[in-house]
Amino acid sequence: MERFKVTGPELREFYKANVELARVFYDIESDLRATNSVVCRYIVNGLEISEDDEVRFGSVSLEQIETLEYQTEDNNVIVKSVLRGWIEALPELMEQTERLCNRIRVQGFQGHLKAISELVENCEFLIESVISLKVLLGDRYLIGCHTIWLNVEAESKKAVLQALHALENKNFVLLADVLEYDLNNVLQMWLDKLQNLESLVLGKATNGEHAGSNVRNLRGHGSQQGGDGASFSSFANQIRPNSMGRKRFAN
Repeated sequence: MERFKVTGPELREFYKANVELARVFYDIESDLRATNSVVCRYIVNGLEISEDDEVRFGSVSLEQIETLEYQTEDNNVIVKSVLRGWIEALPELMEQTERLCNRIRVQGFQGHLKAISELVENCEFLIESVISLKVLLGDRYLIGCHTIWLNVEAESKKAVLQALHALENKNFVLLADVLEYDLNNVLQMWLDKLQNLESLVLGKATNGEHAGSNVRNLRGHGSQQGGDGASFSSFANQIRPNSMGRKRFAN
């Protein structure tokens, strides 16, 4: 990870105008794409802002900025971390699903509503995470298996919706069936798919290739330059050592 800092006067000199902070975010992330990196977090005037807060802070003008810091991470590191995290978590999630469906068959919903809700939420998070991962990777690693990936996504969403429907209707027999057969089946499918993908990513990383050229879609920004036509990274000051450790992308 790397951390950079610029001051308000430096920003205003660079842009030659009192632009909004959204323009600065835009330029930073554009520059980072060229190095296969992404922003993990921003700190504005000493205050760390969440990704959701970026829209609100984006309307702040540069005349209000004293300092802007941002932490970056290599795209390959994020991809490998997310893959490894899910590969390690999925077997446990599958075991949890099997244990829960057995208890439901014997005891019904009584005492298990919280566990059921948490399981479904974890599965929903898995779907969101791997969809984001697919966007991050781009077509390079999915070529030839894009249809299979979409089918697994569709089966995952279907299983989650079936579980939610059974839960809403308090049909514990159906819920147990969905958990044991449908949900566990798609979890195994994801485990197989992500293990294969990890091998492919690690293999290409070893050969010096970058994982994913489609970082733009992760955060939805385009490219732009500063007021003098130079790249933003040309004047940002790197801070070492780096003590910041939180990634924005889920793992």
